[in-house]
Amino acid sequence: MSLLLEIKGLATHFHLSSGLLKAVDGVDFSLDEGETLAIVGESGCGKSVTAFSIMRLVAPPGRVESGKVLFDGTDLLQIPEEQMREVRGNRISMIFQDPMTSLNPVLRIGDQIMEGLLLHRRLSRSEAREESLQLLSQVGIPHAAERIDDYPHRLSGGMRQRVMIAMALACRPRILIADEPTTALDVTIQAQILELIDRLRQENRMGLILISHDLGIVAEKSDRTAIMYAGKIVEFAHTDELFHNPLHPYTEGLLNSLPQKTEPGRPLQTIPGQVPYLLAGLPGCGFCERCPEKSWICQSEKPEMKEVAAGHFVRCWKFA
Repeated sequence: MSLLLEIKGLATHFHLSSGLLKAVDGVDFSLDEGETLAIVGESGCGKSVTAFSIMRLVAPPGRVESGKVLFDGTDLLQIPEEQMREVRGNRISMIFQDPMTSLNPVLRIGDQIMEGLLLHRRLSRSEAREESLQLLSQVGIPHAAERIDDYPHRLSGGMRQRVMIAMALACRPRILIADEPTTALDVTIQAQILELIDRLRQENRMGLILISHDLGIVAEKSDRTAIMYAGKIVEFAHTDELFHNPLHPYTEGLLNSLPQKTEPGRPLQTIPGQVPYLLAGLPGCGFCERCPEKSWICQSEKPEMKEVAAGHFVRCWKFA
């Protein structure tokens, strides 16, 4: 497989009146052609900000401070905005987490899907409309010919999410970033959408970055998985390896919290505490205060990422 995307030292900070918030703090990973890479972690860990940074959609007071986003060898952080618009939505697309605010409320859904087809694929208006109908049908919108001229407010949250997915897939991107793509959908539609995305990934050799809280989906659909915590990737491995041999205490906590890990009748296991307040600064390991295996060095020094087995990386002082 050929390399599609390489992230090196990505750092995105928010300059707030109360201080500096390091939402993404030195993230590194790569994505191969046709691969599915999952990014997992609690809310507030920096997953979505990482995706927005790749797309150059971080709004003030946020700013990408450093790093490289290499797509086909070109650093997307260095190209002019006009050139980036040719990439965004065309060669790299994103399914946003909140369909309620991601669709334009004053434009019909058909026009919003057609916009990318007209701009990037240079289709005629009739061809773009026909393609939009097919996309709406593919993502499970019933009676697509009747719904294509609806405004977003006439659709349920789940149907809006399906429209967002249709928009993201319209230009057959080389990379798709899916930020919780099935959040608002029922279980049956979730499976249909994930199968659709997976089929298109295979057909088009598309790289997929899947951001999800659902470890079941991650285990089934991803090739490699990055576990993210407090703005950093703390463990990175092939998905089967990570699920069978978790090394970081945070990864172990996530996997142990799954219902199948708990005996019937007993309460689910949890990770005590919460994600640290990043404005306060983290002198040591970000997971230190919640870690059952912490030592004195965890509180004062940051661990570096270390490869402990082929393709298996972990950021923990246990493996220093």
